[in-house]
Amino acid sequence: MQQSHPVEPWYVARMSSTEPEPPAWIKKLTENFRSIRLPGGVVGKSTRAMLAVIGVWAVIAWQLSDNLTRDAMLLIAGAIVTGAFIWWVKSSQGFAARNPAQAMLDGAEFLEWQRFEAQAKGILKVTDSPLISDPAKPTPAIEHNPTGPDSDG
Repeated sequence: MQQSHPVEPWYVARMSSTEPEPPAWIKKLTENFRSIRLPGGVVGKSTRAMLAVIGVWAVIAWQLSDNLTRDAMLLIAGAIVTGAFIWWVKSSQGFAARNPAQAMLDGAEFLEWQRFEAQAKGILKVTDSPLISDPAKPTPAIEHNPTGPDSDG
């Protein structure tokens, strides 16, 4: 009796194929993009999202085949991702219009900006930060004063 071999899915065939290495210019391009640091805030997040949408459409274009049903599903998925991206960018641009400082900066940068604004307006006084103790030295012992303000007697 002859054994039947199961048909492998399309992705297994593609993963196991011996495709040639990418051209040198693509390798160099990806190495150059690794050193790019995107800014924070709305601009940086929108840029990351745009790169992701471009990546999704590149994968969709690469995966197009003669199967019209599969291609239609890929195009619908791409349209959904693109629609979500457009909605997100519009809503974040609205947020940026209402809150420009928060949209421009992230996290600690925003807190530092608020502190700077408060100091410029005279609301917050600039004080020297306490010195940080040397971790190599032993911690001084805390002494209890029985006649101090915390005592019961």
